[in-house]
Amino acid sequence: MTYDLFISDRYQTQTQPPAPLKNPTGQFSVDEGITKWIGLGVPKSKLALGVPFYGFKWSLSDPNNHEIFDQATQGLGAVKYKDIINVGVQVVYNSTYVTNYCFIGTDWYGYDDTQSISAKVDYAKQNGLFGYFAWHIEQDSNWALSQAASQAWEA
Repeated sequence: MTYDLFISDRYQTQTQPPAPLKNPTGQFSVDEGITKWIGLGVPKSKLALGVPFYGFKWSLSDPNNHEIFDQATQGLGAVKYKDIINVGVQVVYNSTYVTNYCFIGTDWYGYDDTQSISAKVDYAKQNGLFGYFAWHIEQDSNWALSQAASQAWEA
């Protein structure tokens, strides 16, 4: 599984990207997981990259410090993508981790949108993986993530 690498229920005092493609801190990442499975002898043709159609919410300790790995007072659980995009918050794409986050006041959400989903599916294709899958479709918003993933795979 290449998502739920950081969840707000487990990492309550620091905001985290739930499914970072890359992670320069040396902690978990999608790329690290895929690379380890391949290194253990699993054929690429047997691996599918999973992408989440949801994110996780944290309560920031300070609303002025709202980046990835900033301090939080608590983790507030999983939130559907379609609910995150309706909050009306400032969205940030982080190209280092290949993920998104957004915030309003002390509410902080780590998640993937069409841009990061497309990049992750393209990674799967470029690395010769069997394919990709999503958890789960009901959490999408008008097929936006599903279509982005499909278009990235077909490109």
